[in-house]
Amino acid sequence: MTHKLPPMNRPVAFIPYLVLAACVAAGALWYLGDVRSHSTVQSIPTGETVVLGGPFSLTDQNGATRTDKDFRGKYMLVFFGYTYCPDVCPTTLAVMSEALKMMGQRAEKVAPVFITVDPKRDTPEKLKSYLDSFGPEFVGLTGNTSDIANVAKGYRVYYREQSPDQKGDYGVDHSGVIYLMDPNGVFVANYSLETSPEALAADLMKRLR
Repeated sequence: MTHKLPPMNRPVAFIPYLVLAACVAAGALWYLGDVRSHSTVQSIPTGETVVLGGPFSLTDQNGATRTDKDFRGKYMLVFFGYTYCPDVCPTTLAVMSEALKMMGQRAEKVAPVFITVDPKRDTPEKLKSYLDSFGPEFVGLTGNTSDIANVAKGYRVYYREQSPDQKGDYGVDHSGVIYLMDPNGVFVANYSLETSPEALAADLMKRLR
C-alpha cells in the first residue's frame, strides 16, 4: 500500500525551500549591484571597508583618455547608464545637475561622472551631445566592451542588453545607483533613484572637506 503525506504537511515541508530561494535571490541582487537601501542615502559605518570601484582607463566625451587617478582630490559622483535610456538616466542626471547647482562654488569639489553601459552606441561624440544638456562639469566615459565590463564589475553594476526589435533598436537593463567616491577613490556612500536634488546636495555638503 502506498502511503501519502497528510495534506497539512506539504506546505510545511516546502517552506525551507522558499526561504533558501529568497536568501539566494537577495544575495544575487547585492552582487549584481542593487545596493539601494530603504533610505535614500546609504553610508559605510566607521571602521568598515567596502571594496568598490577601482582603477580604470576610459575615453571621455572629448576623446581624451581618463583614468581614476585624474579625479584624485575630488569627490566622484558616479552613475552608470546609457544615452538611449528613455527615463531613468536623464532623470537621475538631472537630479545630479540640480544638486550641484544648489551647492554653489562648493560643487567644484565634486566631479559628476557618467559611465555608459552601452559602448557600442555611446561614442565620445554621442556622450558629448547628450551631456551638454546637464552641464559642462559632467564627464562622460566610454570604451570597448571589455573596458566597460571591467569597470562595471568593480562597481558591482549589473547590466544586460535586451533583444533588439525589428528595427534593431534595443534597451539595456542596468542597476540604478549613484555612487560617491572620496578624494582618494574610496567608496563612502550610495544614493537611490528616489533621492531628491535637495537631499543629495545636503548630504554632499556635509561630506566635503
